[in-house]
Amino acid sequence: MVRASLLIFLLVVSGCSARKSKYRERAARAASAEKNAVSTIADVGLTIVFFDLGQADGMLVYYQGKTLLMDAGESREPDDADNYHVIAKTLEELTGKKHLDYFVLSHYHRDHVGKSTEGTGLWGVLDDGVTIDTIFDRGDIVYSDNAKTDVHEDWLRAMPGWLGSGKVKAHRALKLGDTIDLGPGLEVKVVAVNGNGFFERLMVEKPEDLSIWPASENDFSVALKLTYGDFELFTGGDLTGSTAHKDYKGNKEGYHDVESSIAGKVGDVEIYRVNHHGSQYSSNGCFIKVLRPEVSIVSSGENNYGHPHGKVYDPLMDIGRVYITGGSDPRVKDHVLRSIVGGDITVRVEANGGKRFSVNGRDYKSKSDAEEEAMPGRVAQCEMAPW
Repeated sequence: MVRASLLIFLLVVSGCSARKSKYRERAARAASAEKNAVSTIADVGLTIVFFDLGQADGMLVYYQGKTLLMDAGESREPDDADNYHVIAKTLEELTGKKHLDYFVLSHYHRDHVGKSTEGTGLWGVLDDGVTIDTIFDRGDIVYSDNAKTDVHEDWLRAMPGWLGSGKVKAHRALKLGDTIDLGPGLEVKVVAVNGNGFFERLMVEKPEDLSIWPASENDFSVALKLTYGDFELFTGGDLTGSTAHKDYKGNKEGYHDVESSIAGKVGDVEIYRVNHHGSQYSSNGCFIKVLRPEVSIVSSGENNYGHPHGKVYDPLMDIGRVYITGGSDPRVKDHVLRSIVGGDITVRVEANGGKRFSVNGRDYKSKSDAEEEAMPGRVAQCEMAPW
């Protein structure tokens, strides 16, 4: 009986291993096909590069000679910590110079801006010789018992030196509804910053919440919507889409659903730069249904956070295609392997109306406003969840 049970166990394990092996082979073939794709778009009007910075973020927008970099983070994985050098190199290749018109910091976390003592992230980009006309951030707003993060304090200490040295010409805080001028035909609009009034309402209606569970810095993220003709893209730092109370060894923190409050004004998009690296606490079900992206791009690398989580990855794959920059948590790697690029992801949008776009050479068609509105089962907005 024991020998029979052992034989059954070995057969089951063998079967699982064979299935995993076949899955990896299929994923490898799919990845190879993506890498060999060749776009037919000849006239490119807008270029966007999502950098592989490991478990960190950085996105470069290039339009009519102007540039905007959103985030320049540092991965805590040693193998990826110096990846930020690719930003200056790519900038010079695209424009012929190491200069940014704009830098936008989504929020004050190390994986989005780096660290002064390590000389990484934006500190490293500036040390690589890059200069910046204007730096935008979310300002200094905190609520209730929130304290500034160490990265926020690091940022505030660095700014006078950057401005005084001439590396940065100007610095200002963004407000909801602001636009960033990259030239006619491309709108870059701030659709979220500092929770969009969520926390002011929470302090009135449930004042004890923020005292016990201070809001996560992620909730304050700057989010941008880019519109170029029919082509639309949303990117929102680590914006949160659910309410969850977290206790990190006595350090209490609350996540709050800011996504649902902005879904309606973002609407259907061609590309969704996935919030918070594919965290299970972001990209809630309704938000995904409203955005309904043809392509979703996850900025993640080796991590132990579960990124990108299956509850985010699977519905995005049901709607369109998912590309992952550097890697994933080993626990989900088999599941997401077919989407891992293992490098930068480049989007090129067709000039004169953005009717088509390519992702690493694979072409996609943009939807017009009329086509978006006619989509079956279209969801236009999200109801705010109860406190």
